[in-house]
Amino acid sequence: MTRSYRWGMANRSRAVDAARRTWHQRRVEIGADLRTSRITAGASQGAVGAAIGVSATEVSRRELGNAPSLSVLSLSEHAAAVGLKVVVSTFPIGGAVRDEAQLRYIQRFLNRISKAFHRQLEAPIPLPGDLRAVDILLRALGCAIAVEVITRFADAQAQTRAAQLKARDIGATRLIIVIADTHANRRALDAARVALSGGGWDLDSRRVMRALGAGLPPERDAIIVI
Repeated sequence: MTRSYRWGMANRSRAVDAARRTWHQRRVEIGADLRTSRITAGASQGAVGAAIGVSATEVSRRELGNAPSLSVLSLSEHAAAVGLKVVVSTFPIGGAVRDEAQLRYIQRFLNRISKAFHRQLEAPIPLPGDLRAVDILLRALGCAIAVEVITRFADAQAQTRAAQLKARDIGATRLIIVIADTHANRRALDAARVALSGGGWDLDSRRVMRALGAGLPPERDAIIVI
């Protein structure tokens, strides 16, 4: 009988909650910077508001960190009016909301491996403050196998490196990258095959799946297509 899994939202919820807490803290800090720069420039809240098209009351709310829906554009304009510049960057943390395609491939993979494996979905990286998670963590015969499922294989070097770092940080002894069986992904894999083989990856999907079906870990880190 095919077993279906309920996909937990714990890690994604944790990341979203952390983002909300961080933004609350940052907007208070940013508000203090806006206030300090305004006072240093000798400008009133009314003058700053007139320059950016808002009321003095709104300027006060921003300076107190009480404008949770403030857009990046509005913040940038306000900052410029008091002699500051806003810089925004993003950094990968993992735990992104999964699409239906990825869930299907995760389920397909789990249905084809031995029930001897202990399975943990969205296994969190056990490092303080680290919000990344491994898609699947398998354990059997003293071996921990990190499994990352990729529905779009677009940048072999970047995607394999990200998976390797997660496997290392979770303490896995093996890494398997599962790639969705699409024409685009096969072309991308073929283009990177020489480099991946030279890097020690096992690219024989059938051999790897035979081992996993028998409850055995693969002999090497592997990239498979299913």
